[in-house]
Amino acid sequence: MTFIQRSLATAAELLSLREGTDHEATIAAVTSDVELRSGGAWALVFAILIASVGLNVNSTAVIIGAMLISPLMGPIVGAGVALGTSDMPLLRRSVRSLFLATAIALVASTVYFFVTPLADAQSELLARTRPTLFDVMIALFGGSAGIIAATRKGNRSQVVPGVAIATALMPPLCTAGFGLAHADFWFFLGAMHLFLINALFICLATLGFVRLMGFERLRGEAEDARRMRPVIILLTVAILVPSAWTGWQVVQESRFKGRARRFVSEQVRTPDRSVINTEYRFGLDSSTIDVTVLGERLNGSTIDSMVSRLRLYGIPRTRLVLHQPLGNVRTADEIMALVRQSLPASGPRGSTVTDAESQAHILVLQAEVVRLRSAELPVRTLTKELQVLYPTLQALALGRGAMAGDTASGPPQALSAIATWRRMPAPRDVARVRAFLAMRLGADSIQLANVTVR
Repeated sequence: MTFIQRSLATAAELLSLREGTDHEATIAAVTSDVELRSGGAWALVFAILIASVGLNVNSTAVIIGAMLISPLMGPIVGAGVALGTSDMPLLRRSVRSLFLATAIALVASTVYFFVTPLADAQSELLARTRPTLFDVMIALFGGSAGIIAATRKGNRSQVVPGVAIATALMPPLCTAGFGLAHADFWFFLGAMHLFLINALFICLATLGFVRLMGFERLRGEAEDARRMRPVIILLTVAILVPSAWTGWQVVQESRFKGRARRFVSEQVRTPDRSVINTEYRFGLDSSTIDVTVLGERLNGSTIDSMVSRLRLYGIPRTRLVLHQPLGNVRTADEIMALVRQSLPASGPRGSTVTDAESQAHILVLQAEVVRLRSAELPVRTLTKELQVLYPTLQALALGRGAMAGDTASGPPQALSAIATWRRMPAPRDVARVRAFLAMRLGADSIQLANVTVR
């Protein structure tokens, strides 16, 4: 036997689904896991509460922990095995257990979100309201890995935790409870749609591999199993169609945002002009790019020229909205007045507003002071040199003064710099930038502030 023949024989043995399958032990384990007993019910309640807290405070680690505790996989895998072996009594028990577990989970999550003082929908919650075809693929692949692991002889526990995390059965039910607690019908429907996708396609993946691995079918129940086929097909189509539509929308939105970011980077942002905020709103008929710009004011003809280039970027039905808050300001004194107006004000109950967004806004306003006071400094040259070393640097402003504690009337003293980054650099890179600027400008030291912008 040649090397190639031996390699092919080894590959065929490795990929064989029937090799190493423990039929009897698998059926016994699946049948045992189907029933939702008192211990499992309480484990489900606490897992739902843990996942709800994680979604409420936007903690991914807590959500993952809850998914590992969840006993929901048992009835779903049991339904798939029952359909694959034509075991209708097992199918009825699996469906009954799944409905009961779903009801318990919805009640527990609804009660939690009804009483919690944190009422805002965080990103982890919002992520479970728009299921797509990608979620279908995850459920299929996860269900396939789960049933293959469950049928192997020996240790079956290596893959199951990963499948529980990947297929994410708990978070959609918690999100549906959030929708019920806040009377948000569409929120509830989106989350339940994702849960049905996960449950159905894990079940279908299990069904397919049970057939491929040659599990024996019960002859007496074959007729009932055949009657289930139209129901499965109809349910699959009903779930797939809206998922395909949502998936197409997600792909279109992703393409729009990528092209819009490239347009802003290449057409709006320049060494003399900083973009401090961007917002991309996608619509099937019309989309919007909303940009806030600091720097030299753009006139109407320049803006019209930018709009005409949108077609070149593949986003023709897009409206460009430019905000130029400092466009009419011509002196450093006027900008410093705006800085003082932007200082954190006293909030409710005497608290002080010191959020990062406010501080970033103050820094970019101060950067404009630096620009107006620094016409003689080689800003553009230094910016290009630094961008070769640090591609994430977007803009650099240099000046004498304009840092914290500066006044409009006092003469600028120390050299100051404000660097605008797409991603905040490491501390050692900040030190290198400061040393580079000090050397190039012949200064003993540089006051350097760093800010990231969207």
